[in-house]
Amino acid sequence: MPPTPPHPSPAVTSLGASDARFRFLAETIPVQVWTAKPDGLLDYVSPRAVIEFGVPLQTLLSEGWLNILHPEDRPLAIERWTTALRTGEGYEVEFRLRLADGQYAWYLARAVPERDASGHILQWLGTNTNIHEQRESQRRTEALLAEVAKQARQTETALVRLRAEKLAAEQRVAELEAKFSSR
Repeated sequence: MPPTPPHPSPAVTSLGASDARFRFLAETIPVQVWTAKPDGLLDYVSPRAVIEFGVPLQTLLSEGWLNILHPEDRPLAIERWTTALRTGEGYEVEFRLRLADGQYAWYLARAVPERDASGHILQWLGTNTNIHEQRESQRRTEALLAEVAKQARQTETALVRLRAEKLAAEQRVAELEAKFSSR
């Protein structure tokens, strides 16, 4: 009879289950999940990011993620990330990222540091959430509100003009009535 393989210790089983659970969560929730070393270098990017951006994993893990940032948004994103790395405070910024089809979409990036018992940063845990539809909806709402405000101003101007014309007409009628009643 062959020897029985040793059973993994509960700690090893628990670690494996924990890793599997993390992978499941990171790969199925509807956001991009990423982690970075204490110095800010990415060391994990969920498959969702690779698919959405159409960029190889190794490119994203190096500083290739900067190449998919919209050029106008790079300075703010870099400034916020370097500030977070310097201060150890959370990171949050909205920026546009280039998708696999070449179009840009708005994302909300957030990260928090994971610290050891001494307060030293072990890693950064982050997400990128596609907020493009919300931004577009907000833009459309603001455009509609601006149009309504413009029409309200035009209506108010027209009402002021009509009131002035009505007052002038009433004064003219009064003058004519006074003229004809005095005869």
